[in-house]
Amino acid sequence: MDWKTLPGFEEKFARITIKPHNTFGGKVVEVLYGAQDENGNPVQPKEVGVDGCGRWYGVDNDGETTMYVWTHPACDGGQTEYGTEAGEGALEAMENDVRAKLAVCRKAEDVTRSSGTTEDMINAVKAEWEAIKNWGTPKEKEYTERFEKALSSFTERLERYKANAEEKAKLAAEAAELAVSTEWKKTQEAFRNLQDEWQEIGSAGDQDDALWEQFSAARKQFNEARRNYFDNLDEMRSKAEETKKKLIEEAGQVLAGVKNWKQAGDKMNDLMNSWKAAGSSGRDKDDDLWAQFNGIRREFFEKRQAFFDERNALRKSAVEAKKALIAKAQEIVDQNNFSKEITEKMKELDKEWKAAGNAGKEENDKLWDAFKAVKEVFWNAKHEDSLNRFREIIERKQNSIKTIRAEVERLGEQEFETEDYTKIRGIQTRIEEKKQTIEKLQEEIKDLEAKIAE
Repeated sequence: MDWKTLPGFEEKFARITIKPHNTFGGKVVEVLYGAQDENGNPVQPKEVGVDGCGRWYGVDNDGETTMYVWTHPACDGGQTEYGTEAGEGALEAMENDVRAKLAVCRKAEDVTRSSGTTEDMINAVKAEWEAIKNWGTPKEKEYTERFEKALSSFTERLERYKANAEEKAKLAAEAAELAVSTEWKKTQEAFRNLQDEWQEIGSAGDQDDALWEQFSAARKQFNEARRNYFDNLDEMRSKAEETKKKLIEEAGQVLAGVKNWKQAGDKMNDLMNSWKAAGSSGRDKDDDLWAQFNGIRREFFEKRQAFFDERNALRKSAVEAKKALIAKAQEIVDQNNFSKEITEKMKELDKEWKAAGNAGKEENDKLWDAFKAVKEVFWNAKHEDSLNRFREIIERKQNSIKTIRAEVERLGEQEFETEDYTKIRGIQTRIEEKKQTIEKLQEEIKDLEAKIAE
């Protein structure tokens, strides 16, 4: 609330006091107004409680006024209102808070300048700052800028520390890889370069010591291995020579006893890895041993290549042969001929298929599926053709049975028409023969129907 808007306020009958206040950077305002003489006429105020004047007391921060205490004039009831929960002590409370913020601001500046500052420490300072009431004064705005600047410098430093820590972690990882190297001269130079890079990076904050321990441990591991190597060089070279001679012997056995080229190739690669791990037996011996070992390897790989070249050629030939057999099978199917001769030709294709050789599993399966599909068309059609022929034979036999039965009936009639015993016996014999023929035909029909039902 602005005192100029106070009910009953008249500036010419008011005493206004405005004083700058260094602690919070604003102004303290006191307004006495509403005084009256014994006749109720407005007069210049003297003192609250003497002439009935009221008192408005507050602050001005960059033109924005805030009321702290407002005692109404006697003519307006004389009651007192407070603009803050601090009551009469608002100015003092505000001053204390502003001073507290200055102190925390300085603390933040001191903390963020320290190389040992942690995020926990910063968070504690932030919590302390946030716990202080904000009165909206110019000094508070000034201190806030200082406070945020201090935190920003710390955040920037943290980012630098984080980036430096990442770079040093990479160097530590590279050092860990170099630690197991046996290229002594080259690796020693690499460690020197890594240490130069390390020194150029700068601080990684609280991670510095731990990262340096990792880096130093890797360098120490390498130096100890290098020292042990040269201390035991003669013994190591002797062991390396012995190991390489054994590897040469094993390589010769692999070459001589190949049964499966893939397995043999894997074994030869394992021997090569063992050779690399064996170490040096001395330049004067290494060259000769390598010439022996590598000579066996070359012969092995040349023979393996020749084997696969031949196998690939055979597979290619098998593919062409099997494609030709599929085409032949299709030609037979297209003839729609199921004679014994044609059927034998189809059966012969199976023998030729087996003799065509291996085309490789994937190609074999694909070709076989195509070949089998064509054959199935033929055999299904042949089966249907056979069934049709069986049905035709059955129909003919059934017609024959009907004809024979008619003949039996006529013979029966002839038997009753004659009294000649010799003729009767002849007719009965013929009837019996025809019945036997009918039975035989019925049995044949039954067999044919069974074949159709299969």
